[in-house]
Amino acid sequence: MFFNKIQKKIQKATNKSLKKEILKNINRNIKYLSKKKFFSVQDIRNVRFGKKTNIGLIVGGGPSLRKNNFIPLIKKYKKNFVIISTDGSLYYLLENKIIPDLVITLDPHKNRIVRWFGDSKLKINSKPKDDYFRRQDIDVKFRDEINTNNKIIKILNKNGNKLNIAACTSSSSKVVERLKNIKAKIFWWHPFLDEPNKKNSITKKIYKKLKIPIINSFGNVGSAAWIFAESVLGLKKIVLLGIDCSYYIDTPLNQTQYYDVIKKSFGIKNLKKFYKKIYNPKLKRYFYTDYIYYWYKKIFLDIVKLSKSKTYNCSNGGILYEKPLKIMKFNKFIEKNI
Repeated sequence: MFFNKIQKKIQKATNKSLKKEILKNINRNIKYLSKKKFFSVQDIRNVRFGKKTNIGLIVGGGPSLRKNNFIPLIKKYKKNFVIISTDGSLYYLLENKIIPDLVITLDPHKNRIVRWFGDSKLKINSKPKDDYFRRQDIDVKFRDEINTNNKIIKILNKNGNKLNIAACTSSSSKVVERLKNIKAKIFWWHPFLDEPNKKNSITKKIYKKLKIPIINSFGNVGSAAWIFAESVLGLKKIVLLGIDCSYYIDTPLNQTQYYDVIKKSFGIKNLKKFYKKIYNPKLKRYFYTDYIYYWYKKIFLDIVKLSKSKTYNCSNGGILYEKPLKIMKFNKFIEKNI
């Protein structure tokens, strides 16, 4: 009960703090797009990117992605999947010479998200004040900030024109500029910020300014990737890799995704109150999660229940194991479905 109350309290505070940045980004992007010829996600409705398949493969950035060696199977069967990557797992695929069919990006942060695409303004031999990439668990290679940034700049400069990016209008100016510079093909969409039928709906206002599809991402890029697979591309089977909603038991608290937000809001003495341990009976092991990831998990399961598509979690890690998800190893899914 305590966990649920705190979860709602922090969610409200987080939304309030992000709202200003989100609207700033949206208005700037609308102004830019209104003067240009552009593509929206409507242009990829039911598209298969030249593949004859009805199976989507979502590659998220959870810690299980690098705990398991999925690369050989992805490479071998890449023609059998429409590969959808979150921005945080793009480098994982590209460094292994796998070009995803679609990349999803939506986070409005003005400095962090561009790093997934390579930040050309990150100074050599300088230590950024923001320690997010030095402590986060999404992709530990990013802790070697300068070297990894240089590598991803190089690989994105080489492969950028092969990428299809589903970019939310909430994306920062740095992300948009970077995507333009690497000549990626961008498909735009609006975020679902509030109920459009309400009198003073912000969502309705931004739609009137620029009439492109509005998509409810349910607060995170992993869920957004699933929405694209199910509702935009219309895929009948969806496989999840690296979608954990949790951390491995041996992960220090200060390496968790929302550590800085919790510490700033409630102080270091209260940190442990915002995490809890969960047993995954399918994998027969414990993981732990925080209030935000736990909420994402509940929301994700709710939306999957409404879908006619079948979703298979083949991540081999994390706390997403309940019905209607089908849990199995990635190689077993391939044996039964490819």
